[in-house]
Amino acid sequence: MRTTLNTIYTMIGNNLSKITTDMAKINSRISSGMEMSKISDDPVNMVGVLGMRSTLAEINQYQDNMIFGNSMIAASEEALTGIKDMVLQSRNQALIAINDSQTPETRLYVAEEVHAYLEQSVTVANTRWDGKYVFGGFRTTGYTDAEPMPFMLGYIDGYQINGETPVSLDYDSLPDPPIEYQLVPDDLEINGIPVSTVNPDGISDVYTSASAAAKADAINLISDETGVTAEVTPAFLQNNASVTAGTMNIGDLVINGVDIFPAVTGTDIVDRDTDNVLLNAINDVQGATGVVATRDASGQLALKAIDGRNVHIETTVNGSAVSGFNDPAAAVDQDRVYFGSVQLMSDRTFMLESTLTPPYPPGGLEPAFSALGISGGSTVTGESSDLPGDGKLSVQNILRLDNNVRYTGDRENDAEIKVGAKSTIEVAKNGQDAIADTAVFTVLKELEDYLRGRNYTFVTGIHAEEDRYATLETINEGKELLDEQFQDGEMTITVTDHSVYPPEDFEMLIPVDISEDTPDDIAAKLNGVPGLSSSWDDTGHLHIESSDPDRYTFNVSCDSSNTLKVFGIDWHELQIQGLTQSLADIDEVLSSLSTQISDFGARANRMSIQTQIYSNLELANQTNLSEKQDTDLTEAILDLKSKEVAYQAALSAAAKTMQLSLVDYL
Repeated sequence: MRTTLNTIYTMIGNNLSKITTDMAKINSRISSGMEMSKISDDPVNMVGVLGMRSTLAEINQYQDNMIFGNSMIAASEEALTGIKDMVLQSRNQALIAINDSQTPETRLYVAEEVHAYLEQSVTVANTRWDGKYVFGGFRTTGYTDAEPMPFMLGYIDGYQINGETPVSLDYDSLPDPPIEYQLVPDDLEINGIPVSTVNPDGISDVYTSASAAAKADAINLISDETGVTAEVTPAFLQNNASVTAGTMNIGDLVINGVDIFPAVTGTDIVDRDTDNVLLNAINDVQGATGVVATRDASGQLALKAIDGRNVHIETTVNGSAVSGFNDPAAAVDQDRVYFGSVQLMSDRTFMLESTLTPPYPPGGLEPAFSALGISGGSTVTGESSDLPGDGKLSVQNILRLDNNVRYTGDRENDAEIKVGAKSTIEVAKNGQDAIADTAVFTVLKELEDYLRGRNYTFVTGIHAEEDRYATLETINEGKELLDEQFQDGEMTITVTDHSVYPPEDFEMLIPVDISEDTPDDIAAKLNGVPGLSSSWDDTGHLHIESSDPDRYTFNVSCDSSNTLKVFGIDWHELQIQGLTQSLADIDEVLSSLSTQISDFGARANRMSIQTQIYSNLELANQTNLSEKQDTDLTEAILDLKSKEVAYQAALSAAAKTMQLSLVDYL
């Protein structure tokens, strides 16, 4: 086949163009350092490169997350260490204050220091990193004017509303409790969940459906769904007149269905019950009635329910006149029921809804709210948005309480970071688990209270009493010194109920008649004070305790009878024993804080391991990516040299070919 010059020239041009193009590609690879600059350079290989680049970007993001996580862990650990240091400082101050040489005045100065440590601990608990609260759980940001930070000093924890105590009812004239006293099934909705069961849990009471216990039980049955729980303030009443001299017979006084004087022959009662006959008769059957009694200096008896049941008192004309219960001036037999009250509480705001009965709003009856003592609008509930008769109540006020610490952050979840498509690592704890549950704020608050001489929850007499059933006058005969002897007088016990906000004080004056009272009588009288329990142990020491330490505290403000002092209980013992307990509680808090700090150390170790894993992954991916996309300069230069030689040879051959004439083809 004959080859024409045109064909030859075309082939030479194509070959030179291909070599030039190859040289240009090699130059681009060398200058850019990349094997490929566009997908068309190597489509198959470019897909793998793009996947590796995406993986590296994810790894880099996870590494940034871990840098943030390590900072959160370090900030949390540093904050907990700071709080622990302040608890240690408080412990040192308590050791100084507990010394017998310290006076109440010097302990007040120590109390100021402990309060400063409490404030500083709250500040440290609100530590932020990169604008995020480290102990906020998932709520690291997003706080409001009402809840400006996770820990708030001077506010109660959670949201609460206190129901008023219903007035007593005349059982004779009303055979069934009126609707406003009963919590009827499905009348009340809490956060959209109906209270459909009213379960009195077997409480024996003529008005079980109206008792505080029945209402609280019904609400607590669905607390897991609503997030709202109920507590009871037991029924308490003081008789309307002092005990007067007389004779109590069968049926004269019946409490919760139990006849207090069942004997066929009458029981004589002296004026003001100074010999405790009436008092002891009521307390002797408290296991059956669920009611305990005490008496003040004027001879007025007071009754309190041990639990949430009502106090149902039936009196004859004579029984009422002698005991002072119900209406002593009435000329007819009486039958009355006295109620406790219910408080509702939740970690978060909550909504209550009641059915309505005619007349409808405005001014309609909210039966469920009436049963809980929260009907009547804002003047009753304290919620500014609560309108009377609308059947709705939003509980959203934050109530103040001195020295209390409120946690507003996320209580369920811990702050975490993503370290994989489906993998996370917790880098901080929510403040409830990490701080509040260690009881650090509670213990510092109690320590300050004890240093200020207030809010005690227990005390044990340091002097043993051998004969608890002899009169105090008889016991005096074996005592030589005046300040070791009992005297006629009275004790003033103040009990504070912290479940009501603001806390309420109840003061009881307990008379002491040394010719009639025994040590056992004194314990019984103290045991009848609402919120207190009192007893003698086997070694002859008197114990006075709060019946619910989280709710009730007490103090002895006066003891003109010298009784508690003789038993080894005075302001000094109250304070010393309180401080001793605080030291033990502080040691537990320090142990808990150490555990929390150690846990963050373990988290830091996990982060270190994960960081190393991603460093290795990054290196491996970069190596693989480099092999696929980076230019091998040695190989590229050799390729370029080879192409240059080929180009020169092609040019030389082309030059010779171009010199041929037509004759050469003939």
